[in-house]
Amino acid sequence: MGYGGYRQAIEITSFTLSASTVAYQGSRVPGYTTIELQTNVPTRGYLLIVGNGIQTKINLSTMAFKTIHKVDWVPWDDTKKAPLPAGIYQIKGYLTDQGYNQMQGYPLGALTVVTETSPKPLIDGVSPNPAVFSPKYGQTQTNSLQIQFNLNRPAEVQLTIRNINGDEIYTGSKETLSPGSHTVSWNGTDKTGRIVMDGSYEIVFKTIETAYNYPSTTPLIWRSGTITIKDADYYIPVSRLKEIVTDASFQAPSFTPDGDGINDKVTGQFTLAIPAKLSIYIANAAGAHAALVVSEQTFEAGTHTFVWDGSDIMGRKVPNGSYFIKLNVAEGPNSGYITFPSAVKVENMYEIKPMQPEKRVRVISETAKMSVDPAGQGYTAIKGDTFPLMSEAIENGKYTVLVKEGVTGTISVSDVELVTEPSSAAQTTDYIVVSGDTLWKISSKFNTTSAEIITLNNLDPNQYLYIGQKLIVPATAPQPEQPTQTTYVVVSGDTLWKIAQKFGVSAKAIVDANKLDPTAYLYVGQKLIIPGAAQPEQPTQTTYVVVSGDSLWKIAQKFGVTTQAIVDANKLNPSAYLYVGQKLIIPSVAQPEQPAQTTYVVVSGDSLWKIAQKFGVTTQAIVDTNKLDPTGYLYIGQTLIIPSKQ
Repeated sequence: MGYGGYRQAIEITSFTLSASTVAYQGSRVPGYTTIELQTNVPTRGYLLIVGNGIQTKINLSTMAFKTIHKVDWVPWDDTKKAPLPAGIYQIKGYLTDQGYNQMQGYPLGALTVVTETSPKPLIDGVSPNPAVFSPKYGQTQTNSLQIQFNLNRPAEVQLTIRNINGDEIYTGSKETLSPGSHTVSWNGTDKTGRIVMDGSYEIVFKTIETAYNYPSTTPLIWRSGTITIKDADYYIPVSRLKEIVTDASFQAPSFTPDGDGINDKVTGQFTLAIPAKLSIYIANAAGAHAALVVSEQTFEAGTHTFVWDGSDIMGRKVPNGSYFIKLNVAEGPNSGYITFPSAVKVENMYEIKPMQPEKRVRVISETAKMSVDPAGQGYTAIKGDTFPLMSEAIENGKYTVLVKEGVTGTISVSDVELVTEPSSAAQTTDYIVVSGDTLWKISSKFNTTSAEIITLNNLDPNQYLYIGQKLIVPATAPQPEQPTQTTYVVVSGDTLWKIAQKFGVSAKAIVDANKLDPTAYLYVGQKLIIPGAAQPEQPTQTTYVVVSGDSLWKIAQKFGVTTQAIVDANKLNPSAYLYVGQKLIIPSVAQPEQPAQTTYVVVSGDSLWKIAQKFGVTTQAIVDTNKLDPTGYLYIGQTLIIPSKQ
């Protein structure tokens, strides 16, 4: 099959079409055809599609000489920039070899173009897995979201993720793909590598179809669904921050920044276990940034000091009140805040007092966004919180209230109601925090709510309680009597951990009270003294008040019951949301059998985060299995149960 001049003729040795009938963006018939042409000598050139008074080119190779030409092509008129109309088209070859022999208009066959009323999109069948994704700090390299999709025509594809404002926060790599099923992944980080915040995000594909003769350089956008990010580690977890910053405190209990030259400043210090980049803030009782004392810089491991002169971020002196050290630690693109409980008192300055006689407002919305001093920083109040009014005046639809000691703020009138009943603040008593205490445990002891204790003591619910801390609690019920000790006889299957959990004390307390060797085995019939605990009574039920962040699963884990038991006891709709302040009955149910577990003994340098990484589980799983306080420290020799991987 020769075709050419006086030299060796160009011969077509093979010509095939993957589909001889095509439609533009076809649905019932293919939306493209793959053309393969082979010649006896290397050639370059193009094909001409002729029919219906139209001629359009299909470029095979404009520069390189090849013996095999293979291209994907859609029925498209490059001159008119429009799909080819339906009809039969002839295919002719125009080729040149390296010796300038030419093939002009060689007939290669025909193809049929049809029109379809419902063309097929380039991308469909998009399915994210899981639909609700929780990226965790330290796991972004191994834990990712898989997005499956179907590609109907050859194209260059690039995954992007956009936030609710339409901003592109993540851009994946470009891939040239053939038609078929494909999967791309996203680990939940933005362009800088930081884990994104909770919320809804849009899946967007940028594409350039490669079966056009002259591909466009402007990608088409395919909006292909949404992803929900929930419980993501946008901030570095506190467990990791405690590995970096081991302590921070002020070197004096109080100071008076009044400019008289005496006790005008206070020195603070912090200790780093490893080198770290951080900023140092002073936080007021509401957790807002009262001052920035050290802008972001890198410190070596060890103990460092700083000085605060009592000025706030506006350059003014702060009012009387308690102030805390709040560090912002950066690791790569990620950062997190950690606040330490040691406070310094500002004295002999000006005191912020509510109006007298006192009038209060109570939050009636599930949550209420507030602006607090200094500089109108954000603060979230929850349903049931009460605040003293600074005045009864309403400005721009807001009350000004005393949020915490020395901190004022504003709250929308629509979010609160005036409190008309007499205050119960007079009927209170003092309580000293002991080891193992939480707001929930203390509120249960005194038949009150965590919110009431927070209000009575002007507490920041994000701050930790510390042993020896004095709290004001309602005195509506007598304080529970604390027995000095109880004797317990060991039975088959007992361990120190099981007995400690049964009586609500620590294993170390039992070891110390009985002068035990913690590595030795217990024996059946052995008598143990249980310090500071009474024999546990099994109540038929407990009442629990839902707080922010709660879920049925979290509450069930806290009380060692099943979510179904809570649903049945309260006649709940398991698909409905809980609300803050909701009262739930917690039934007494036998503890479920524990899955296969591993025992691990804590060594020097360990942390929850390190142990979780070592065993490939989450820190929350270790906390739940061992009923740990996630804000507390581990101690060397402590035995932990490591749950099996899910």
